[in-house]
Amino acid sequence: MNQALVIGAGAFFGFELCKALLDAGYPVIAADQETDPGFLLEERWMEIGRNANLDYQPLSRLSPEKCTCCIPVYDYYVRDAREDLQDACRFLEPFKAQIERVALILPNHLAVAEQAEWVPGVLGDCARITFFVPALFGPGQPGSLAFSQMIKGNPEPDLKYDDRDALFAADAAVAIVSELEKGETGKAFYLQSPDGNGWEPVARFLTQDTGSPTLPSCRLEAKGEQEPMIVRPSVSWHAAIQQQIACQRKNS
Repeated sequence: MNQALVIGAGAFFGFELCKALLDAGYPVIAADQETDPGFLLEERWMEIGRNANLDYQPLSRLSPEKCTCCIPVYDYYVRDAREDLQDACRFLEPFKAQIERVALILPNHLAVAEQAEWVPGVLGDCARITFFVPALFGPGQPGSLAFSQMIKGNPEPDLKYDDRDALFAADAAVAIVSELEKGETGKAFYLQSPDGNGWEPVARFLTQDTGSPTLPSCRLEAKGEQEPMIVRPSVSWHAAIQQQIACQRKNS
């Protein structure tokens, strides 16, 4: 992998992908709709610090070289921002010859239903590799997800975008980058925690004063030809959710 282009880099999982790619030593183009790189001044981006391998490029002024294009559809899906995703990907049209492969990161919800509606048509016949992910949590988790709502004191959050399994977003990003390093295409993976039940213990911790939480549905109903990818935690789920709690409280 020569260079990585991350579409929607300013969003939740887009950031984690950028960080994991940079930590692995790859040049990264962080692309977003922003007219200026203001999001790079956010605290989590400041953690990366000055990195010669990081190049911010507004989508309107993209100039990638040969690259792997990472598209975290997950971020757009949990914001119900399909039009924003399609608009962002239209900027890729002039550079399809530079895109060696596309890495799609989709929520488990799209393993069967609506997938065609969320995969940008501009990608056409580009070589691709696909990753399905359960609920992701950690600093920067969008407010549409249950853990974010629970931290704000809502014991009965909207579970529309959640899943029976959950992963620390930073660990999911590292697992995806490790697979991308193999250079393969034409495969599809589903990421899961070691026991496949990563959501419930975190939810019980967050709602311990208000009773047992309602569990979300298992969104990955049909695995088909997808290969399992077990994501080994770098920290305990307790330490991971404490990072999210600290981030939300600081920004509230």
